[in-house]
Amino acid sequence: MVHKDRQGHVVTVDKWADLWDDLTYRVVAEDDAHGVLVRTVWEGIDDVAGTVFATGTSHDGGKKWVTQREDARTEDEALAQHREVVDELLSGGKVGG
Repeated sequence: MVHKDRQGHVVTVDKWADLWDDLTYRVVAEDDAHGVLVRTVWEGIDDVAGTVFATGTSHDGGKKWVTQREDARTEDEALAQHREVVDELLSGGKVGG
């Protein structure tokens, strides 16, 4: 397991923990799509599953989250996935993976 910052640079576990504590750093994008909160976050862990970034949805204001995408390795990919989820919700479709 490798820890990375939002730019993809390898960081120490201590640096990763400092970044993780900063919610403004962690949240890459957040939108409301017809009452569904869509949030994309930096997770900073590059493992076999590729979970450096993840996008989730919440129907209850952020109390419970459902992961919709979790395979973005760059911030650009994460933003594209975020837009996909928002667009799917705004078009009235079901969010898929």
